[in-house]
Amino acid sequence: MARNTAIKAPAVLPRYVVLALMISVFAVLALRVVQLHTEENERLRVQGDKRYLRAVNIAPQRGRILDRNGQVLSVSTPMDSVAAEPGIFCKDQSLWRPMLDTIHLSKNKLRQRCAKFAQADFMYIKRQLPPAVVQRVMAMKIPGVEVRREYKRYYPGGPVSAHLIGFTDVDDNGQEGLERAFDTALKGQAGRKRVLQDLAGHHVESVESIQQVRHGQDLVITIDQRVQSQASRYLESAIKQHAAAGGSIVVLGIPSGEIIAMVNSPQFNPNDRSTLTAGVFRNSAVANVLEPGSTAKPFTIAMVLESGEVGVDTMVDTSPGYYQVAGHTIRDVHDYGEISVFDVVVHSSNVGTAKLALAFPFDDLYNTFEEVGFGGRAASLPGEISGVLKKRTRKIEHATLAYGYGFSATLLQLARAYTVFATDGVLLPVTLQPRKPGYRARGKRVFSAQTAASIRAMLEQAATPNGTARKARIPRYRIGGKTGTTLKVIDGSYKHKRYISLFAGLAPITDPQFVMVVAIDDPRGKFYYGGDVAAPVFADLMADLMRLYNVKPDDIEASQITAISKKAHEA
Repeated sequence: MARNTAIKAPAVLPRYVVLALMISVFAVLALRVVQLHTEENERLRVQGDKRYLRAVNIAPQRGRILDRNGQVLSVSTPMDSVAAEPGIFCKDQSLWRPMLDTIHLSKNKLRQRCAKFAQADFMYIKRQLPPAVVQRVMAMKIPGVEVRREYKRYYPGGPVSAHLIGFTDVDDNGQEGLERAFDTALKGQAGRKRVLQDLAGHHVESVESIQQVRHGQDLVITIDQRVQSQASRYLESAIKQHAAAGGSIVVLGIPSGEIIAMVNSPQFNPNDRSTLTAGVFRNSAVANVLEPGSTAKPFTIAMVLESGEVGVDTMVDTSPGYYQVAGHTIRDVHDYGEISVFDVVVHSSNVGTAKLALAFPFDDLYNTFEEVGFGGRAASLPGEISGVLKKRTRKIEHATLAYGYGFSATLLQLARAYTVFATDGVLLPVTLQPRKPGYRARGKRVFSAQTAASIRAMLEQAATPNGTARKARIPRYRIGGKTGTTLKVIDGSYKHKRYISLFAGLAPITDPQFVMVVAIDDPRGKFYYGGDVAAPVFADLMADLMRLYNVKPDDIEASQITAISKKAHEA
């Protein structure tokens, strides 16, 4: 018999239970919405900003360096750099190939950069590219790639002023010379702004300025790039002609004390960083010292004239062309016999200079040299070192100091010392800060005007056709100067047949406008005397100075110069 079975209907929840469950669900959802809008709103906003907003730096444009006439010596030109956000860019390397070919970068190098900056928000791919190249890269629309505006330093004069101006690094920070000394004023201050970027990491728009960019200040200096260029040309020519190792020239303006030119060789090109090897950017005119040799004799003679015990006509016996001092022999090139103090400078007599110096206490000579700036710094320029001037006790040291041995000075210090003969006995401060036209620097009186005039007459006579400085003469102008030929000091000792050829002079002698010192290092050709090697460089450059600055010619013949010098001697 079949059994009847009954199917039970499913249990139905009471309506009030269903209603309670629905209310509970809606309540949880409502509470979550409230939580998102209240407790987590700030956290979500920050996360969103991190994804779509970025703060980026705005590079300041570095100030220019200008010469006294407004000619640009150093300027920063806008350049674009390709950069990226590593978290986006480095994920898909399949997109790199077209860009790598365009910017000439290897895939391995880029992989290394991605590994290095994996945790960073920013990295450079390649810096300072031409704008056209950057435009092609950005047109590829590679995720995470962006462009950054930077500046690259450019030096229109190339190597001509490089030792003085210096150079910057790839970040446009000063590394040497004036670029380093005035870095804070030149570089300005970076700005900062907030930008909106899309999911690919590309900047969409600027949102706000966080900090205003402050561009660098221009720096104007006393250098005349026209003179600088000519000085460089004549210096390089002399070095080549005499197979020399290098050289330097310094030109000072009178009576302002402005540095008109300062050049050195060997040179380097700051626009080509492959030439920036260690030591080549050393500004030798202020960073290297040399013994002045015979260019120091006028200061010794000025000292004895200042005493009042010796006059220009006082006779000195230099026979037989040498002089024994404490077992040491001091020699002249020739036996000049008995000559006047005036002719001691004209003939550059070591014997006569030594005898005159030894007639006075050592301290008189030491103090005179110290008064004209030897042993100190001339202008505290970048890289400048002090000269060396020490107290001596031995008689032979007293004698040799008188004609320029046993102490050392930079070329700038020697040039500054010669300003006392161009200004009637006043030592001028020297500067790279331009002065107003007609400015007369306030200096320190060292010699009387009469003594300075007597020395000028001697220097002029030395530059007559029969003088040691005859090759320094220039047409239509009266000039004066002193030659010097000193043995090089290498590893603490004098080296045989290794010389520095010097010439220090001023022009025009009637109203000096410029002082110039030329040094040629280690000439290895036929000639090595300062009168043969350095004096012609002075003549060429001084002639250009007279023309460029419209200095009125003396318009006299060489025979008249000799007569004028003799008349000054007799006076």
